[in-house]
Amino acid sequence: MNLDFSDEQTLLRETVRSLCADLLDSQQLRALERDEGGYSRRVWHALGETGVTGVLVPESHGGVGLGLIDCAIVHEELGRCLAPVPHIPSCVLAARLIALAGSDAQRHGWLPAIAAGERIVVPAWQEPGNSADIERVALAARHAHGRIVLAGAKTLVPFANSADALLVIARLDGELVALLVPTHSAGINLVDLPNHAGQKLMRVDFAEVAVDAQNLFDGAPLAEAWQRAMHETLVALAAESIGGAARMLEMATAYAKERVQFGQPIGAFQAIAHYLADAATEIEGVRWLVYQAAWAADTGRPFEQLALMAKLQAGAVFRRATQKGVQIHGGLGFSLDADPQLFYRRAKHQQLMYWDRAYLERRIAAGVFGA
Repeated sequence: MNLDFSDEQTLLRETVRSLCADLLDSQQLRALERDEGGYSRRVWHALGETGVTGVLVPESHGGVGLGLIDCAIVHEELGRCLAPVPHIPSCVLAARLIALAGSDAQRHGWLPAIAAGERIVVPAWQEPGNSADIERVALAARHAHGRIVLAGAKTLVPFANSADALLVIARLDGELVALLVPTHSAGINLVDLPNHAGQKLMRVDFAEVAVDAQNLFDGAPLAEAWQRAMHETLVALAAESIGGAARMLEMATAYAKERVQFGQPIGAFQAIAHYLADAATEIEGVRWLVYQAAWAADTGRPFEQLALMAKLQAGAVFRRATQKGVQIHGGLGFSLDADPQLFYRRAKHQQLMYWDRAYLERRIAAGVFGA
């Protein structure tokens, strides 16, 4: 396994880091937590102009056709600045599902616009009080007058109010199906879900929402495509967590060097130095796991277990790094006027979204010991 970045990958990393540094700071993050759309349109447009929104979209459909390592590089940088953009739901999970299981018309109609950042499509698959397992999806769909009618609800849908369409997982005649539902469709009601991370999450209620039958996916088997797309998404999420943890470590280290107590920087005390050293070791170890999963996927090797472990471990490391970072900053770390709490709040959010710890552990155990 060779994980040295190529010149192109190094340039990609530097481009995204520079873009985020120029267009997004912590004060803007605070403002975006109160923004109706919940995401930075300036960063989003810049990502579209540089081709980053098309990183996983094939060149034949208007993207740049890069691999999962490149996607991980992008998300490590987005994680460092906590960029509130719909890249993972739209450009990773939705784009991959459309590419793998969508019809030819859906691929040609949606992927170029997603790759350009001109359209946002977000998956709606989790349901109130239901399991994270796609096999437990219960949202009802039925045929009526040549159209497909949806009745039920989805929850924890990111950026639903800014999306052009929802990629809905439902049951039609008892079978799992996916279909694209324009967000302006009659009968859709969006309910904001306030959360500790200040991220834009919504419940979507479908009150007899009718869509054209051509919006139904008819490509590869949905369950198989879903598993592939979700495991790729886990790698991107893990990379984002590692980026956030690394940035938190940098902030804590800098503060430990400048904060003086008893006549010397607090970083000179072993209790603080050990925290920082342990965090650095953990972050670097999980970073290699994340990129190993991405490398395995790009080279056609089995990567599902690696992806599950990467998401599980990266989420835990991000959580621990932010806890220690807040503590090292002392009372300042808990203040809403300081930056550590921004990372602390998002660390738990990252752990819970797109398969939480308990579900990941069950999936990993099933892979090791058999279902």
